[in-house]
Amino acid sequence: MAVDSITTSRSYLTQQLTSLNKALTEKTTQLATGKVAQTYGGVGDNRLIDLELTQKVSRISSYQETITQVNLHIESLNVTLERLESLRIDSKAALDLNDFELQTDGQTRTQATAEILLHEAVSLLNTEVAGYYLYGGTDAFSNPVAGVADILNGANGLDGLKTVSDEYIAANLGADNRGRLTIDPLVTNYAGAVPTDSTLTISEDGTHDFGFDIASVTNSLTNVAVVGPAGTGTDPDTFDVTFTGQPGLGETLSLEFTLPPTHTQTYTLELTAASDNSVAGTFAIGADLEETATNLRNEIIAAIEEQAQTTLKAAAAEWAADEYFDTFAGNDTLRIDGPPFETATAQVSGAATTMSWYTGENTATTNARLDKNALVDDNLQVSYGARANESGIADVVKALASFVAADFSGGSSIDEQYYTALTENLRAVLEPNSADQSGIVDITTEVSIAYRTVQQTDERHIQMRSSYLQTIGEIEGVDNELLAAEIIQLQTNIEASYRASSIVFNLSLADFL
Repeated sequence: MAVDSITTSRSYLTQQLTSLNKALTEKTTQLATGKVAQTYGGVGDNRLIDLELTQKVSRISSYQETITQVNLHIESLNVTLERLESLRIDSKAALDLNDFELQTDGQTRTQATAEILLHEAVSLLNTEVAGYYLYGGTDAFSNPVAGVADILNGANGLDGLKTVSDEYIAANLGADNRGRLTIDPLVTNYAGAVPTDSTLTISEDGTHDFGFDIASVTNSLTNVAVVGPAGTGTDPDTFDVTFTGQPGLGETLSLEFTLPPTHTQTYTLELTAASDNSVAGTFAIGADLEETATNLRNEIIAAIEEQAQTTLKAAAAEWAADEYFDTFAGNDTLRIDGPPFETATAQVSGAATTMSWYTGENTATTNARLDKNALVDDNLQVSYGARANESGIADVVKALASFVAADFSGGSSIDEQYYTALTENLRAVLEPNSADQSGIVDITTEVSIAYRTVQQTDERHIQMRSSYLQTIGEIEGVDNELLAAEIIQLQTNIEASYRASSIVFNLSLADFL
């Protein structure tokens, strides 16, 4: 063998050993990492699909982090909405028509219960989850609802519900507590000392929506003529009742009034001619037509003043509550244009003078769910915002606060009638329309749909992520059993190569010769 052949063999064996060691290092690294290569270039022709799937897995992980936060918010919303619905039901029970019992502090027992429920409702609406206030819309980084005391009494120079309610009551009852009706003195004509006719005139005191509105007069009294009212659309309305003789026993005069603010609810006053007025709803036939007309006038005044302090006052308090609490989508609280309030004819914005019970997001919208959005998948966004002043939620606060703010402390029969009328009105606020579910349940349903969408999306993400990872594993991964066998084979080859190399490297020209 030529000398250069030995030298070449040594070089070849060195290269072989280096190559085998490199291969062993690569296989050992693959076994340790579980991957065929440390770079995408090492996975061959599958590198593009590997990159794409890896990006999809990363995007899914991002969506799943969002879903975790969304689930926390929606689950908290569902819990609080369920309790608010229970509060609505409890509130209706607390507003008991037949439980007018004053305590030493001037509140009824039912008002004390309602106040406890009101505090809980406000607390629920100020629920905060990880720095986010659930019922504040997008502006959800502070309590969206004021405290109970501030709602009722106002704060920082701004008026609360009690002041607003007092103004509306004054504007609707009028200066003489007759519901803004003017009941003129009788105008009587005589033939000598004998009255020949006597006229009673009743009219509204101006063009406005406050107080009673005259709707119709139905007359069955003999010797009595009624002129007016002029009919629907005429304001102010007025009518005359003229006696030209005595009516007969049992004959009636029926007056129908409508209540503010919509003037769709009616109050009917029916008076029957009788020998005396010992029975409610009657007027006495007097010695002559003037005395009879006077008796009728007195009974009308007494009945209207009583209804003004009860039915009308309750309607005014409810109207004030509507104006104070119904601020959804940027609506202002409307106040009475006064003072004086007793003769007011219009409303004005109370934005600068009234305590805002709700201070969260209140921009114009028809769907508060859109206040809070989360992207949970490509092209899939769920909306689950909520505002405390939404219809349904606000109704609970409105009914409870209005009931607590009312003053029944006189304890008289008129106070009790007012209590009954207001309680009946506020119970209707808490009732769903006809047989429909409540507004709170409607909101809960919408939020639950969003929650279900998120859950289904998360399940799909889990399945897709698992599928992607499996494919990535097939591209990037290694067969451990095969790899172990290859490593053993390499180790065997390296050991043999070392032995061969040792023999070759120990040869010299003298040994060869």
